[in-house]
Amino acid sequence: MKEYTYASIVPLIGGETLGVMQAMNGQLPEYLLSYSPFANNDSHFINYLRNQKSWEGEYVHLDVMENYVPQQVDVVNSVCPCAGLSSLSTTSSADSAVNDWMYKTANYVLETVKPKVFWGENAPRLFSSAGKKVADRLYAIGEKNGYSLNLYYTESHLHGLCQKRPRTFYFFTKSETAPILKSWRRPMIPVEEIFKKKTLKSDPMNIPITKSDPIDNAWVAYAVHKTGAGNVQGLYEKFDSSTNLIVASDRRLGEDLNAVAEWMDAQGREDFSKIATRARAMQKKLDDNKGYWGHGVTMLKGLIPSLIGAMPHCSINPLTGKYLTIRDCLRIMGMPDDFNLVGDSPLSKVNHICQNVPVGTAADMMTGILEYLNGECDFSSSQYIKQSNKTGEYDSQLPDNTSLESFLYLHK
Repeated sequence: MKEYTYASIVPLIGGETLGVMQAMNGQLPEYLLSYSPFANNDSHFINYLRNQKSWEGEYVHLDVMENYVPQQVDVVNSVCPCAGLSSLSTTSSADSAVNDWMYKTANYVLETVKPKVFWGENAPRLFSSAGKKVADRLYAIGEKNGYSLNLYYTESHLHGLCQKRPRTFYFFTKSETAPILKSWRRPMIPVEEIFKKKTLKSDPMNIPITKSDPIDNAWVAYAVHKTGAGNVQGLYEKFDSSTNLIVASDRRLGEDLNAVAEWMDAQGREDFSKIATRARAMQKKLDDNKGYWGHGVTMLKGLIPSLIGAMPHCSINPLTGKYLTIRDCLRIMGMPDDFNLVGDSPLSKVNHICQNVPVGTAADMMTGILEYLNGECDFSSSQYIKQSNKTGEYDSQLPDNTSLESFLYLHK
């Protein structure tokens, strides 16, 4: 007999729900809810459950089956798009339409499913003043339905993962006041331990995301030259931590970017000369006390930046001296080795891996929920709190009544 039951709404590629499964000793979800715009992202997880776990549960698009009646479950989890509050999005703001998915799913779950806990994940800005308007609206939805809200900030390396990955989780609980959830300090496992895992040549995900050799990248070649590393794998030994080789060229290797450009031009390669032009433009910005967009090729070591954006395409596996494979990225997110991207062009779907929650982080979140359900955690004195796993502190929140009244009026 199941002690608790759960379901997911907008699971996307499924890392968060896989974490729930892990925390619940492999127990599968009762059903999965979503919306047709997320079908492509969801497809990988649905394929995994059907083919690897023999799952026979319902997968429902609520915008198609509008009269669907979900069974009651104890917990529902969600991974709504975070671009509305992401610092990497040029259109992010508290008023972004992307945030509507959080409101839409919260309204549906709390009014229709009425679980003991509904929780989801979003950008770190949800925890900050920039996200307060969004957080207050979420609180209003919860209050209307008899739920308290805990905004929980954490970083995945605190859960033992090799990514920093700062994120905010939001927890609606059917309680008079918000629970104080478990804090985590797991030893971080360096990325090299992931790369040491054997990969079969027959693995369909053993596909390099970027086909070229890193040494053919002008920034990599310069770093190998300047450090005397000899080759790409030797470059790994020259750094103490994960290093962006573009940033290192002008801040750590001792020359300004004009000198870097001169070296690139001297190699007599047209592709290097194009990068030299960029290096000079970057130096001009620095001379004008401006910054430049420095995202690019990175040697991974120890703790890595968040696996988002261009990172899968320009990160180097130091053990092979090559760019990452799809399997490398899936492993960094904690996905099981029998999990594959679906479709004829898996390389076109690599960003789906990034729009995810690392399995280990999600498992810890669910473990905290299970403690709450079992009556094993303390409670705050407020319906609405912000709790930081990084500092170990929490504080009560006062919603902006003006924005809340406006929001509730619009949703009457």
